[in-house]
Amino acid sequence: MKTGKFLKFSRPGGEVHAYLYLEDGAFQAQVYLPGARAGQAPEHTISGPSEKAVEAALRAWVEQNYPREKPEGTRRE
Repeated sequence: MKTGKFLKFSRPGGEVHAYLYLEDGAFQAQVYLPGARAGQAPEHTISGPSEKAVEAALRAWVEQNYPREKPEGTRRE
């Protein structure tokens, strides 16, 4: 069993979950979307040499792909 850090990001469509861990000398983060089933492949995976760099890349990826709010001008009436 891998040990690491579990991160949750609250977004309009539900929570985005990520698991950040060390494996074979490299840090990895795997992103899972709301409703993902156990054993389902992650939505996205990020790898890197440091936990700090991988977590920063993870947070940037989540913000880009699952922003907290819709940008101005994209609201449907």
